[in-house]
Amino acid sequence: MARKNVNYDIMKKFLILTACGLWAMFCFASCSGESSSAEDAEEKSSQTPGGMLFFRDDDTGNLKYVAFDGRLEDVAASLIDSVPVEMDLNLDCYHPEVSPDGKWVAFSTTHENSGAYTELYVKEIGTNALPLKLPVQMAAIPRWHVNSKGDTSIVYVDNTGLNQKDLWFSYGTWIVPFMKGAFGTPKKLFNGAFNGGFSKDLTFFVNSSALLMGRYVTYSGDSIVSMADSIWYDGEQTCNASLSKDGTNRTLFLDMAGKQGLEFVGESFRPHQRILVIDSLGHLISAVPSEPNTAFDHTEWVGYKDYAVASLQNANLLHTKIVLVNMADSSIVDLVSGGELWHPNLWIKSDKK
Repeated sequence: MARKNVNYDIMKKFLILTACGLWAMFCFASCSGESSSAEDAEEKSSQTPGGMLFFRDDDTGNLKYVAFDGRLEDVAASLIDSVPVEMDLNLDCYHPEVSPDGKWVAFSTTHENSGAYTELYVKEIGTNALPLKLPVQMAAIPRWHVNSKGDTSIVYVDNTGLNQKDLWFSYGTWIVPFMKGAFGTPKKLFNGAFNGGFSKDLTFFVNSSALLMGRYVTYSGDSIVSMADSIWYDGEQTCNASLSKDGTNRTLFLDMAGKQGLEFVGESFRPHQRILVIDSLGHLISAVPSEPNTAFDHTEWVGYKDYAVASLQNANLLHTKIVLVNMADSSIVDLVSGGELWHPNLWIKSDKK
């Protein structure tokens, strides 16, 4: 009898220890699972989306953006009922442009043609980090550039005034490295504020405020040895020029229903009712009409196939829509709508192109 009591006590202790062990294993597995899930969620939230549409809300002066995944051709469906994220930076924000890696957005505090005091900032997307200010006297209309070595920079101008006066040639076009979340030392490329974009090799620049102008640049190593300027479109007033990002060096722009545009299109239209496109020699090659009773504004190439984005102005002169324009077939798709929407920039992740 005594032996049976001893065996019973041993068995009882064994069962208790086993139960405790199983419970500990269950708790460890549960905690590990929760930790893993939290880490996965954090990683997922920090992942760069397939694309982003940035724009200025002119009613508030703030930047807003909507993110999407999938192909650009499906972007309209992706953005249906999307609520834009608003960046309230206590700054007047114009001309946003997303960095090639999709992690940063650069912008300035004034717009094309203003000639006013302006600053340039870069803000990390999806974080509460403060925007980084480029420490120079004046800077505007930033455009990202990646050279053949993979180094990232920002090309900008130091004044957004009109190019119809000699004073414009005292303004400058600059380039500043931006690596690992910090600015490098700015370098002046040349006199003349070319804010409409540039070729990948920095040998061709455009501007349209208010004359449509191109500059051809020749280098010897890293030094410029010659430059040549051309004024296109018969010297008529233009604006919103954007140089294509696909290597074709096409420039789109808007006009005031000038003579050359009317002759090319073959029918009458009102100012900004056509997106006009020229080749690198200044020859008109295509035109895309706006929707009835509307006009384009703030036009920019997307950098993917033949797409561009623009604000669409209604009959009451309000920029109530941002649209995606297929420059090949002239189709127009609504992306977002609101009160007064300016300066769209549509960024597409490289593996989505």
